[in-house]
Amino acid sequence: MNPIELTPFSSLHNCFRCGKEFRASSGDRICSACRAPKPIRQNLNPKLSFREKQVVNLVTQAKLNKEIAYELHLTEGTVKEYLNRIFKKLEVPNRTALAVWAMSHPVAQQSEECVA
Repeated sequence: MNPIELTPFSSLHNCFRCGKEFRASSGDRICSACRAPKPIRQNLNPKLSFREKQVVNLVTQAKLNKEIAYELHLTEGTVKEYLNRIFKKLEVPNRTALAVWAMSHPVAQQSEECVA
């Protein structure tokens, strides 16, 4: 009978991210391919979505995040995420600069019926 080489059971793992099997000497749960940093997507689409335009319109009306969330039936956290995405897309540092930008760009302005 030929001796069969057995691999210790604990050295084979499934990656928690991609599901592929990999060998791990320690308690790693993620394979080396998934552990490598992903390139950051720098080129965001500068075109604002309908919802982002609604948020910009409410910011130009000096609404607080809480008020924007109430009017759009969102959470305050979601409003903050929208604002951060808008800041990145338009390359503005804060909501004051966003309001100034919106006043000079009629594309971002919405009619009142869209926000109601």
